[in-house]
Amino acid sequence: MKTLALAVCAAAFCACVDVPEGSAPASSGQTSAIVRSPFQPLDPGASEQVSLHFKITAYGADNAQRISNQAESFYSNIMTDTNLFSFMPSGLYEIVVYANHDEYVRKTGQPAWSGGVTYGNAICSYSGPQLLQTVAHEMTHLVFNEFMGRPRRDLLWLNEGLAVYEQGKAASGTRVPADLFFRIHQQMRSQPMSMDDIQNFVPLSEKTDDNMRVSLWYAQSESMVQFMIERGGRIGFSQLLPALRDGKSFDDAIGSAYVGASWGDLAGFYRAWQAGAP
Repeated sequence: MKTLALAVCAAAFCACVDVPEGSAPASSGQTSAIVRSPFQPLDPGASEQVSLHFKITAYGADNAQRISNQAESFYSNIMTDTNLFSFMPSGLYEIVVYANHDEYVRKTGQPAWSGGVTYGNAICSYSGPQLLQTVAHEMTHLVFNEFMGRPRRDLLWLNEGLAVYEQGKAASGTRVPADLFFRIHQQMRSQPMSMDDIQNFVPLSEKTDDNMRVSLWYAQSESMVQFMIERGGRIGFSQLLPALRDGKSFDDAIGSAYVGASWGDLAGFYRAWQAGAP
């Protein structure tokens, strides 16, 4: 028996929160192992579509095919941005799409604010305007966690920053609603969170009602990841990830991955980001 952990995501930032869920059987001990769904399935007659990396379950064959095509496009974006083309998932990622919010809440038991939930190597969401962003965001987490071998709390900001970055690409080229991001970016430029705060902050688990601070953490994490990828280069980012996976400290990993950027260590990166934050 393995402990099954769920990650519930809110629709706006797709903010994820880990929820311990008793125990459930898993087919292997790997992070990406297929596990039996803890939720009620779609109604009889739902369609399944299998592609190179995904198994989609949704209502309507055309709908399932469309979601499959979009998921493969998002996966390609992630591979392009991380330059991890040699990464081979251990199996198919599953995406279950309920007909609407009501069916999703009723069959998963998730709170009304939830836009999606993950378990094992699967994503559950529902048809609606949040679907594509939810899938892109949560897919990034599944790939990141599988590549790292396990969820890494010490790399939470990097994981979430990359997920929000990919989420934005699924939102017709915008990262989050423009008015919200403009407001947050003004504060981020004038009063950014320190690197220590970014590394130690745990959104939605904090004993705080300061939602602006949570939003700032997501926005700044995404901005720093964007800076790493677009200013430092995708090759450097692809060297950073395996260095972190293999146990290097962040200082050593960033120094070896971004030699040409002259960042040297995490503090040097932070100063460079402050000077040229996107």
